[in-house]
Amino acid sequence: MKTKLLYVLVSSNADVYLEQAYVSALSARRHNPDACLCLLTDQATEASFGSRGALDKEFRALFNEVVVAGLDPSLPAMKRSRILKTGMREYVEGDFLFIDADTVIARSLADIDAIEAPLAACRDLHSPFAVHPHRSATINICKKLGFDACQVQEYFNSGVLLVKDTPANRAFFKAWQRNYLSGYAKGVKPDQPSLAQTLATEGVFMDVLKDEWNCEVQNGVRYLADAYILHYMVTNVGSGPQEKLYRLNDRATLLALREAASLTPEIAELLKNPLHGYSPVTQVFAGEDIYLFRTRRYRWLRKHYVQGKWSLGEFLLKVKDHLLCQK
Repeated sequence: MKTKLLYVLVSSNADVYLEQAYVSALSARRHNPDACLCLLTDQATEASFGSRGALDKEFRALFNEVVVAGLDPSLPAMKRSRILKTGMREYVEGDFLFIDADTVIARSLADIDAIEAPLAACRDLHSPFAVHPHRSATINICKKLGFDACQVQEYFNSGVLLVKDTPANRAFFKAWQRNYLSGYAKGVKPDQPSLAQTLATEGVFMDVLKDEWNCEVQNGVRYLADAYILHYMVTNVGSGPQEKLYRLNDRATLLALREAASLTPEIAELLKNPLHGYSPVTQVFAGEDIYLFRTRRYRWLRKHYVQGKWSLGEFLLKVKDHLLCQK
């Protein structure tokens, strides 16, 4: 396999990003034993290696190449992470496939070598932007950047990016970083809006990767059987005690990994078959139901719903059903 597999990590003991990256990189190594795994990190993160025991050593050993950038440690961790991500073309030599840490590699990624596109990614939420469930919200976010996204045809997920080592890509990443930092100053912290902005304003063409290369566990059911990479996307996980859709969405699962300093039985089973990471009680939705679950009405109901707790609304609906049955 010629294409490097690249991870970006900014982490400390206060988070579980290293544990996420460990699971992903371990799954990548198991399916791609001859691949060159590269880690791009900053000095503060590298200095913290060793503070989490044996797991840090095992994590470091997974990588053929570690690139350390000298970023200001006083910057927020998220900003440092995105500076590395939008600058990775300058930090890392050669063609690479960037992979977010909140992923599990399901099989060999060697097929990426056959893709000739200089720059490619999958559609966000596996949908054209015209029917994207977050279309309106995304357009509003892009407006904060001074960018009108109404004419965008494809809105890409930046969790998996194929990036060839070309002068055009180096120029593109510099522009993406400028736009990201400008947007960050305006309160836009995610990197996907500035990615869309840069693609549009720089006139750069992004090829569409097959959905199997970045299969989002919540939206990519159609692509699971042939998925290369499962993306469980912790940014979309609600807080609270309820069971998560995917095992690695649960912080406790990753903290248990840190505590054990080795693979737990739960994660070992997940690595053998990534589909075993799904919650045992899972239901699939499509069509209008997807848009319903994105509404404020649904979020309000979900916030106030507690299983087994008496609800006046549910009681009145039961009374209504009973009365209708009597007719």
